Amino acid sequence: MLKLLLFIGVVSAVYFFFFKKKSLPPSNDTSQEEAMIPCAQCGTYVQVKETLMRDGKYYCSRECMEV
Repeated sequence: MLKLLLFIGVVSAVYFFFFKKKSLPPSNDTSQEEAMIPCAQCGTYVQVKETLMRDGKYYCSRECMEV
């Protein structure tokens, strides 16, 4: 009886370790960085990671931000 329980435990552990994680969708942490948003002044689309922000608005350059 103990051998049967041990066998079921090992099979369950192998299943959850190897197969359960593969069914999860891949994490997409870079989606926010790759998003394109328009500049509040000129309307040029720029990646979020390359923008400048002031008063909750995104700008493509210092020139647009200072106007």
